[in-house]
Amino acid sequence: MAIAQIGMHWSTADNMAAIVAAIELAHARGAAICAFSELAVTGFHREIASQALPHVVGPAVQRLQALCAERAIAIAVGAPTFGADGSRFVSHLLIDEAGTLAATVPKRGLTEPEATFFARGSGRPIARLHGLRCTAVICREVEDFDQVLSDVPAHSADLIFLPGALRPDPAKPVSDPPEFIRAAQRLAAATLTTIVQTNWPNALNRPEESVDGGQSAVISPNGELMFRLPRQAAGLGVFTLGERTFDWHPLPT
Repeated sequence: MAIAQIGMHWSTADNMAAIVAAIELAHARGAAICAFSELAVTGFHREIASQALPHVVGPAVQRLQALCAERAIAIAVGAPTFGADGSRFVSHLLIDEAGTLAATVPKRGLTEPEATFFARGSGRPIARLHGLRCTAVICREVEDFDQVLSDVPAHSADLIFLPGALRPDPAKPVSDPPEFIRAAQRLAAATLTTIVQTNWPNALNRPEESVDGGQSAVISPNGELMFRLPRQAAGLGVFTLGERTFDWHPLPT
């Protein structure tokens, strides 16, 4: 597997260039599945309204589907999705190795600022990527323990993707690992799944928050924190499920 800890950019074109480069590198390094962060296609920043448009996002997703089919690689990637009534959702797309959009997981647990632009989703579908039963819990949804456990009971999935821009809560005491990692550990143990958390290495709206960027994590089905990727660094972490080590391949920011 691979975690693509790509740098965030203001435009979909620049983010797509980073995504495609990461997929090509993941394929070259033998990864069967590559995980990306929340809204990886557009970036998650104050210019989101200019990017979260069907005519911008649609062709980008189609390009990713074609690349997955060409390389026989599956991806979990964040992108806006759109309702028939014009509503917008923060979604995580599970695209399988045949290039099929196997599942769209819309974010239910929006923050108040997010809810001014995006609609709350419903449902948490499970799809197969290279034979693994996969779904997603997006960013702060990891704190909604009872809801997620209801959606993903024990033994119902093999892998949960946890994309987001997660960082320690400045209002809480400093802990190592931070509270959101502990929440993910609790969820992994309760659902008996591996959790692959993918974090942005940088912040655009508030660059000072980049100090907590990166450090994407993998947590085993018994709740063990297997490893975290480098802090504030763009790159690809390639690993085998169940192992505590990874190979790090830097990418341009």
